[in-house]
Order: sequence, then C-alpha cells, then structure tokens
Amino acid sequence: MSNVQLANKQTVSEGAHISLQLWRRFYQNKSAVLGLGIFLFMLAVAVMAPFLAPQDPLATDMAHVLQQPSALHWFGTDQVGRDILSRIVYGARLSLFVGVIAVGISLVTGTVLGLVAGFFGHKTDEIIMRFMDILLAFPSILLAIAIMTGLGRGVGNAMIAIGVVGVPVYARLVRGSVLTLKGNEFVEAAVAVGAGRMRIIAKHIFPNVAAPLIVQATLGMSTAILEAAALGFLGLGVQPPQAEWGDMIAQGRRFIYNAPYMIYFPGLAISTTVLGLNLFGDGLRDILDPRLKK
Repeated sequence: MSNVQLANKQTVSEGAHISLQLWRRFYQNKSAVLGLGIFLFMLAVAVMAPFLAPQDPLATDMAHVLQQPSALHWFGTDQVGRDILSRIVYGARLSLFVGVIAVGISLVTGTVLGLVAGFFGHKTDEIIMRFMDILLAFPSILLAIAIMTGLGRGVGNAMIAIGVVGVPVYARLVRGSVLTLKGNEFVEAAVAVGAGRMRIIAKHIFPNVAAPLIVQATLGMSTAILEAAALGFLGLGVQPPQAEWGDMIAQGRRFIYNAPYMIYFPGLAISTTVLGLNLFGDGLRDILDPRLKK
C-alpha cells in the first residue's frame, strides 16, 4: 500500500473517530437530545400536515363557531368555525419554511460579507462593518417592519425582511473568526506557497468558521420563527385565510375572554418550537466549541 493510500486511510479513520466522539457528546447532552426530538417532531408535523390535519384548515362552519375543545375539535374552533388543530398543523409547515428560508438568506449573505470584510480589511472592512452597525442600531422587529413597508405584505417579503435583519449577526461572527485565523501559521504557510485568496478562504478559513455558523443558524431559526409570528400578528406576514401561528393569535385576541384557547394553542406551538431549537442550538454549541471539551 502506497504512502498516499495510508495517509487517506488514516484521515478517514480520524474523521470517523471525531464523528463518533461528537455523537457521544451529543447523546450525553440530554437537553440537546430533547431539543432535537422536539424539532424533528415539529418537522414531521409540517411534512405530514395533509395526513395529520383532521379537517381542512380553510373550511368554515358557521354552525360551529367558537366551539370549546372537544372530541370532534380537539383544540376547538375559531370565529368562523375552522378547526384550530388543523390550522396549527398547517401553520407548522409555513412557520418552519419561513424560518429556514430567512435563515438561509441571513447565513449566505452574512457569511460572504464577513469573509470579505475580515480577509481584505482596510476600507472594505470599514464600509461593510459600518453598514452592519447601522442595521444593528435598529430593533430587529422595527427594522423588519420598515423593510416590509417598502416591499409590501406577504410571506415572501416577510422572509426577505427577516433575512436582512439577521445578516449583521452572521457577518460580525464570521469577520471576528477570520481576523483570528488570518494570523495562524497554516494561513501564512498557504500564502507563502502562493495560494490564491479564494483558495485560502475556501480551503483554510471557511472550514474553521463552519462550526459556529451551524450553531448560530440553529439559534437564528428560532428567532426567525418568532419574528415571522410577530409580523403575522401585525398583519404584515402571511395573509388570511392561510394558517399561520402569529395571525391566529392576532385573530384570537378579540375573543380572549370567551375563547382563550384560540390564543393558547398557537402560542404553545410557537413556544414549543422555539424551545426545541434553542435547546438543540445550545447543545451543538457545547459539542462543537473546543474550549468546552473535557
């Protein structure tokens, strides 16, 4: 067996060993396992919504408006007789979709800007980071509302607004990591042998930034779901009659005294999903952060 084959075999073996260690650390973190279980459950509900929803979420029944939870309607009905359980199940699909797309926009844009700012520095860094500071100067929900004022209502515009709001977090995270890595010996060695800038960024810097990005993206998804619910509550996100958790709470507040379940169940769905993502994200942080290894 050649030296190259031996080296490749050793690399694969080391990778498998590291993966096994990470899995063991994750499995030992009960909070992370619980968070992953909650998230996978909500994801399964979203994917299987057409099969799990007992009724059509858009079907109205004026003969059964504001019905209390019962065997026929487990979570009750709303002001036009729609089954709340069915609307929550379909709302999971929309809320998770918005969260994933919004985080994707933030992650890709913020990572690119952070890599460029940290690696090239000087005026490029100043321009990019001052723009990030301007975005961070506004409360996230107010900035999202301002962006949607220009773009208009709708779920697509809501995803763009939430995505833009989250860009500075990823840009600052990546920039800080790049500034730390630039002075390391392996980067200086790559420069010494004549490696191009794009190769250095792609092969030597980005892989070392990926772990904190994964953690931040997981935690950022919970924030995106909350912001999407807030926009829906304000009537700026998903438009009726589509089922969305924030909009369901907004409609239920008018009946808070005689039908409080209209608020309780959508609120519980939001809280459960966000809790699961936060527990999962905290677990990933503990596992992937080398400073926390025992």
